[in-house]
Amino acid sequence: MLSLNLKIFAYLIIIFYFVIVLNAVHKDKMPIKSSILWFLIGFLMIVFILFPEMLIKISRLVGIETISNLLFFCALICLLILSFDLYRINNLEKRKNISLAQEIGIIKNAITKKK
Repeated sequence: MLSLNLKIFAYLIIIFYFVIVLNAVHKDKMPIKSSILWFLIGFLMIVFILFPEMLIKISRLVGIETISNLLFFCALICLLILSFDLYRINNLEKRKNISLAQEIGIIKNAITKKK
């Protein structure tokens, strides 16, 4: 079980985490679509703090011996999902840049032909 001090500290960290994510969304530094995953991670943290027995049951179900290894594994999965999402966004932006560069080239070519 988690001690009361640890629970309070964890709740404060999660509140700070939510404030950072909300601030990023509010200042248009993060799209709402991307923030959904970050909020989901925050809510999972709250659930696991409220019900730490769930971590024990999940680790036994998956076959992982210690809870810390389960948490590291979950963090790894989250990082893989986030990196895949960033890779996907990067490729979309790259395609847009190529398209814009081609359009600018066509426009410049048309302007030089008219002169």
